[in-house]
Amino acid sequence: MERNVSDWERTVSIAAGALLVAASFKARGRARSSLLTGGAGLALRGLMGYCPVNQLIGRTVSDDPHVALAGHRGVNLCEKITIKRSARDLYTLWRRFEELPGLFSHLESVTVLDDKRSHWIMNGPAGMKLEWEAEVINDDPPNLIAWKSLEGSDVVSAGSVHFKERTRGGQPETEVTVSMQYNAPGGKAGSAIAWLAGQAPSQMLRRDLASLKQWLEHVHHALHAN
Repeated sequence: MERNVSDWERTVSIAAGALLVAASFKARGRARSSLLTGGAGLALRGLMGYCPVNQLIGRTVSDDPHVALAGHRGVNLCEKITIKRSARDLYTLWRRFEELPGLFSHLESVTVLDDKRSHWIMNGPAGMKLEWEAEVINDDPPNLIAWKSLEGSDVVSAGSVHFKERTRGGQPETEVTVSMQYNAPGGKAGSAIAWLAGQAPSQMLRRDLASLKQWLEHVHHALHAN
């Protein structure tokens, strides 16, 4: 059986399994049997690093985006929004990665390591924190920023932000397109669980882009006007 459970998931599975087994000794009847079976299953999942559900959905633990995101693997996001600012303004804002946590609610911090690499920490569902290193693989100012995650990341991802400017009423406005593919903890099943918990990545991204538009077109504009 090929390993398809990440190291941190194995640790969580073993710990959760042990708790369920311990709880089973205080239970009776069917509850005891259910707790014992569930706990043993989780512990075995962690010890072996194999999950039949992950096997069914085609999930892999490879941290190479070319492998982990190949074919139908991973989850795809694509959100668009038009903001009444120039493409240059928006590109410059987005390229300052270390400032993005102040604009996107799910980001805790971004540490720039060099011109291409950066370390990201995101607040996930149920208080979970996810970390990854990303590398810029295409930088075409002010039109495009594209990236991929690097080895050892909790979230395997690749994506891009396109900035397409046009003029309307004599003023610039830019269509921002965020495209992203990622292999979440738990694969597509993990994404579904996050959605049920109110932490759907697509909803979070849509909400954050709307807040960014509001801030740039109204609050930020008013501050500079004064």
